[in-house]
Amino acid sequence: MQISFSFTPSHKITTANVNFYATPFTHPARTLIEHDFIYILEGEWGFQLGAEKYLAKKDTLLILGAGIPHRGISPCTPKTKTMYFHVSADALDGTDSGFLLQSEYTACGRGIKKLFSEIVQAHLSGNAKKADRLFQVLLCDLESLDTQGTDVADAIKHAIHANPERFISNEELASSLNVSLKTAENKFRKKFGTGIHAYTLQFKMQEALSYFDLFPEISIKEVAANLGFYDEYHFSKQFKRFVGISPGKYKKQLEK
Repeated sequence: MQISFSFTPSHKITTANVNFYATPFTHPARTLIEHDFIYILEGEWGFQLGAEKYLAKKDTLLILGAGIPHRGISPCTPKTKTMYFHVSADALDGTDSGFLLQSEYTACGRGIKKLFSEIVQAHLSGNAKKADRLFQVLLCDLESLDTQGTDVADAIKHAIHANPERFISNEELASSLNVSLKTAENKFRKKFGTGIHAYTLQFKMQEALSYFDLFPEISIKEVAANLGFYDEYHFSKQFKRFVGISPGKYKKQLEK
């Protein structure tokens, strides 16, 4: 889910704290008139925001937007630790005049974590002005995560092509781009019309054909290793599925 924020100085931090849950606890179902920002420091916690479900793990930032029903869908793990703040909603939030943020950011990195902590500490120390200004900086940094460099789908495609020797998991790709798994998969499918894994296999099969065409002497085992397959059997099975014949038969056809 995406949430629209207006970039105005009217947002105010209303409450903030660090919470520790020694035993499993399920977040209550509620709809706030404020935005609820939660950063998972340790543990994991299941949430539902509107129709979307999230399993927030360590170093996940969740934005539970004002006016959107949210609830816990699973208890947090024992010894889960979070920091959070509530921030007032602006009249222009949720309109076309705002910019869009994702509801979930994973593996946010030290910069976002440090800034989030500074907002919480500023509010707890009574420095409301500093907390509010830091929130504006946080919005800018989160917006830059959504727009930095290339598009998310293009960045995933580049990672696949730049690492033909690996099978990079969808989770790792999403984490490297600071977006949720669902966001990464949806954006990739929308742009390229196929899933990330299916695209990866298609790319690897095209690479395999190039190996065989350019280097007739190369073995099937070598191609499988070059393309990150666990073994020759796994590679041959995928090759036949994609090309219609086994790699051995394909090589024989080239020899003729």
